[in-house]
Amino acid sequence: MTWEDHSMGYLRKTSFLIFHDPGAPDRKVLDAAEIAKVEAAHEAGKQGRIDALIRGKLVVHDLGGMGVVSVLDGDDTQIPGDSPAAQDTGVVYSSSYNQESAVPGLPAGLANLGSNAGVVADYTGAVRPGEREDVAATDAKVAGSEGDRLRTIVRQVQDDSVVDENAFKDYLRKTFPTTAEKHLRDFAWDVYKIVVSKAELPGDTYTPHRAPERTVRSKDGARFGVNEVASPLVWSDDKGGYVNRNQGEIAHAQSQTLWVKVADGGWEEDGDWGGYLQITSGGDLKGRWIDSSDGWVASQGSKVDGTTFYDMGTHYEIWQGTRQKGRPLVVEKDCLRFVAGATPGRFQIEDATWR
Repeated sequence: MTWEDHSMGYLRKTSFLIFHDPGAPDRKVLDAAEIAKVEAAHEAGKQGRIDALIRGKLVVHDLGGMGVVSVLDGDDTQIPGDSPAAQDTGVVYSSSYNQESAVPGLPAGLANLGSNAGVVADYTGAVRPGEREDVAATDAKVAGSEGDRLRTIVRQVQDDSVVDENAFKDYLRKTFPTTAEKHLRDFAWDVYKIVVSKAELPGDTYTPHRAPERTVRSKDGARFGVNEVASPLVWSDDKGGYVNRNQGEIAHAQSQTLWVKVADGGWEEDGDWGGYLQITSGGDLKGRWIDSSDGWVASQGSKVDGTTFYDMGTHYEIWQGTRQKGRPLVVEKDCLRFVAGATPGRFQIEDATWR
């Protein structure tokens, strides 16, 4: 059977990370196929909700000739105000974050716009019959620098800063320290709520928890493993000694998380799936392949063996090749290794909300 001969199941279409979950229970509390369907729908919904969130912040409306553009507070876009040029174009810029405050520089009567996810609410003289989105203009903003700015935040929020709420709050304080960046903090919170949301499954189910030390990361520039935890202490010149790091600082000091995607030979059957894994993490390893010639999992310049994810209901078994002609993945001395005849390790994956 070739890697292209499979059908059915739930093949991941976006990047994902892997974490070790040795405490996952044996029992299947629900039918694996049903769980896969519910979780697939939920994860697909996350991507759509985040895409809609980004689009809602940048949406452009054509109100019968008067364009209404939603922009981020604090960005470099110039709000037109009362200048003749602005009045000639009939373009009004509104805020989708600071919805209650006046937008400076607008003509009298248009200062307090009030908006909902970028849609301008009622105000005299602006909303006209035939209101509709200027799709091409919105697409351009979403694909441009404004969209890139928001997508960067999405990537940051989904990494280790979301292990728990305290670490996430540390990330907010360090990344957006000024009042002028409140709009970005609000956006990050909206993304965080989507990222950490879980599918609602019928009945009693097992919910894995990803801890920093269980996340698969780069170990020595080539191999990958777990328990790569940054030191809780850091030297301080001001204190003349070591001081404790907070959770956010520890998360930022971790070695790079391994993100991969099924880039070739993808297949799916009865809840199991696999293919050739390509690294999507940033840095020098991006674009290389996950494989092993000596058992130790490492980055390779070309693909050799496919990887199979067997859905065990409460966790995944990960195999180089297949159960019939391959080796299961285990953790040995904190490194990932494919070992013939070994008891398969227990792993989980977390899907990216970016493509």
